[in-house]
Amino acid sequence: MRIAEYDDVDPLQVLHINVLCLDFALTPELVRLIRRMDPRPLPFFALYALEGNTVAGQVGIFRLPMVSAAGATEVGGVWAVSTHPAWHGRGVASLLLNEAHARMAAAGLRFSTLATDRFRVAHRLYEKHGYHDLYAPAATLGPSAALPRRPGLRAEPAGVQRLELADRLFEQIARGQLGFARRHTPYFPFLHARGALDAEDLWLLWQGDELAGYAAASVGHGLLRVRSLLLAAGLDAPAAAAILAQATDTRTIEVRLDRYGDAESFARSGFQITLDSWATFMVKPLAADATVGEFRRVYGLEQGQFLISYLDTT
Repeated sequence: MRIAEYDDVDPLQVLHINVLCLDFALTPELVRLIRRMDPRPLPFFALYALEGNTVAGQVGIFRLPMVSAAGATEVGGVWAVSTHPAWHGRGVASLLLNEAHARMAAAGLRFSTLATDRFRVAHRLYEKHGYHDLYAPAATLGPSAALPRRPGLRAEPAGVQRLELADRLFEQIARGQLGFARRHTPYFPFLHARGALDAEDLWLLWQGDELAGYAAASVGHGLLRVRSLLLAAGLDAPAAAAILAQATDTRTIEVRLDRYGDAESFARSGFQITLDSWATFMVKPLAADATVGEFRRVYGLEQGQFLISYLDTT
């Protein structure tokens, strides 16, 4: 079995393994769009294990922009790990991960990261390759009627024309934070263009004429699911959730909480709280002198300055 790069592989086979394993339509058109709009993939885009000319597995690699205590930096990011069912259990993913780690280390990256769920079989594979669970978001669920209302606060879908307002708000709020506190721009227009976020599912939160926050949220079968919530100082998460529920006319709301402090305020409204959900953000030291403790320290996890969202790890 040999390893090849994206441009040396049949794109139809790439599409097939992504649809088969990830339900992800990684078409040649989408690859061109990502390469044009997203600077995070390495030049070779992704690595493939080939048996003859058949794609048996895939691993993608990002250079993720972050902010450490020393300033702007980058870490490695692993994405779209896939093994064709016909080659399951034959070490395909391990072969590709080893190559990915070697290439990231050669590029000068001190850490590799990935986002997954702890109930997945792959989680144990990542642990075997030296990854450690670093962070899990909290989750909360309850009736929207129990949440406090804030006068003058309103929520509106961003729509395609106002996506860049969220980019500018992120830059303002992320200033002074660590972790995923910087993004290439335009970021939300890119997420919309690649199909990762519908423009109508990005909500802008206004306090009077001031943009005070945004939320990635959608409604299904009467449940409002808030997957990402970023708020300016002075606006608390329960009030933001309440106005989103009002705008979408929903009675039950689930919120992913990337700041543990928000869990206490939801608990006071009688919401169920799960402090450690199945979702996990994992890290692997690549450099010989790098440690998980170093990552926690320099990216602000110990100081409560670590900024993260699923939008930055997908």
